[in-house]
Amino acid sequence: MVRPYTHQPVLCQTVAALLVHNPSGIYVDGTVGGGGHAAAILERLDPVGRLIGIDKDTEAVGAAQQRFSREGTQVTLLQGDFRDIQSLLNGIGVEAVDGVLFDLGVSSYQIDTPERGFSYLADGPLDMRMDRSFPVTAREVVNQSTPAVLERILIDYGEERLARPLVRAIVRERQREALTTTGQLVRLIRAVVGHRPLYKTCARVFQALRIAVNDELDGLRLGLAAVLPVLRPGGRFGVISYHSLEDRLVKHWFAQLSRGCTCPPDFPLCVCNQRPVVIVLTKHPIRPTADETRQNPRARSAKLRMVERLPTSTG
Repeated sequence: MVRPYTHQPVLCQTVAALLVHNPSGIYVDGTVGGGGHAAAILERLDPVGRLIGIDKDTEAVGAAQQRFSREGTQVTLLQGDFRDIQSLLNGIGVEAVDGVLFDLGVSSYQIDTPERGFSYLADGPLDMRMDRSFPVTAREVVNQSTPAVLERILIDYGEERLARPLVRAIVRERQREALTTTGQLVRLIRAVVGHRPLYKTCARVFQALRIAVNDELDGLRLGLAAVLPVLRPGGRFGVISYHSLEDRLVKHWFAQLSRGCTCPPDFPLCVCNQRPVVIVLTKHPIRPTADETRQNPRARSAKLRMVERLPTSTG
């Protein structure tokens, strides 16, 4: 039986209201998933407006195709990575757009499908690939990475304090038997954490492995840089992040673009001649309301940041 692709989008109407400034424009949902944000954006477009959805996950693209099957040419869906947004758009004859959204992280469907290997609450294969055509899974990362690389993954991507004892336990176990399932990994984590909260450690370990498997942070850096060349002056770019590593990257990138000048603070005059290319629309990140987090607990850590490209910018 095929599991329906279900995902409850976060800050849905807030995102659409901020992003859609021109109902006749072209908007890109760079992480279309089940199409929740895309549908809210589409509701705000007139018949001339156009929506383009992109996702790495072929199952997500298939679900979105079913959802928007009656929209005709107003909706275009593409399988791909948002880091390649410029080439994906050029491939369908689009040079510039009026708005772009990235909703980062893992979808509810991916978490709730045990065979995808994202969840520590259900036993499944150690997979964690968002794009299932990728050759490397979490199984390879866990069983083939050197101890130093594994420890760095858990520290850098999971901010895990128990990285060293966890890696020692993984190495001992994989010498005896390969780790192939999420259940095996959870049992190993349980043996290491002792009296400490198990699921918080599981969440950090699984997050770290997922980020490593999907190269998420480098992909985000490339994706952030790729948007500006396709965003029209006056166009808007929003990102929803779910953990501090993502949000920090987004915050710093938006700050750099809005500041312009990169000269050291002690320089009396600007010599770099760089000017701001965006204005930050969200002085502080927008968070879900208490009502939304009660209805969708997975939304509790979400942060939305959005910028608008300045009309005179040439970056």
